[in-house]
Amino acid sequence: MEGHADHNSAVLPPPPGRHAPAAGTYIVQFPKDQVYRVPPRENALIVEQYRNPATAKKRRGGCCCCCNRRVLITFALVVTTIVAVVGITLATLYFIFSPAGPKFTVSHVAVNRNNKNSQGAAAQYEVSLRARNPNEKLAIQYQEGDVSLLLFDESKVAEGKFPTLEQGGGEASEVKLELTGSSGAFPRGMHGGDAAVDLKLEIKLAIRIRTAGLETWGMSSNVACQFKVSGLGNDTRILSQQCDTKFKQY
Repeated sequence: MEGHADHNSAVLPPPPGRHAPAAGTYIVQFPKDQVYRVPPRENALIVEQYRNPATAKKRRGGCCCCCNRRVLITFALVVTTIVAVVGITLATLYFIFSPAGPKFTVSHVAVNRNNKNSQGAAAQYEVSLRARNPNEKLAIQYQEGDVSLLLFDESKVAEGKFPTLEQGGGEASEVKLELTGSSGAFPRGMHGGDAAVDLKLEIKLAIRIRTAGLETWGMSSNVACQFKVSGLGNDTRILSQQCDTKFKQY
């Protein structure tokens, strides 16, 4: 280097085995604390991470949280879209087909008289119903429901279950209800002979409407049949009846 050295520099003799420098040439040695250089950018980032480990971890964690949040938002949008499409489809079917609840009629009533005469045994009742699906293009699925047989004064005679059943559009089916009495003796107001008896049948059903491979949500259908039988003997006839169905679509 040409020029004059400052007061911190020192002139050194040439290394052993080497020729002396040419005239006008100087070897200048600086102290280590005065050697300046710019480190690579990567080194600066590493140093910053060591100085602030919490900040670096927060940045990495923030990226993971962002990714998880995006996945959750995407999943929620997909589920919402599917639910909306199914809901619109079902609503369209309701407007087009306008489903109606099932219709019932009582066709036969019988009593197991052997149990009636047994000491302490509960009487067994068999009520036959005809269930009809009034929807020509919609199927009905009946889920198990509760059945009660009562007198007109609302005292309970027997109870049981409505069986599971599936009907296609416009179909009718015979359903037998096996009901068990609450005691061995006939309730007050009922007779074991040929005297006419007024009865009431209450059914609480949960049903689903099905069409085009789609099933609706569970809907309730409450049935009340008031009818009169000629007696509880061997040849019981239905003298009169009226069955009403309350069908709740929603």
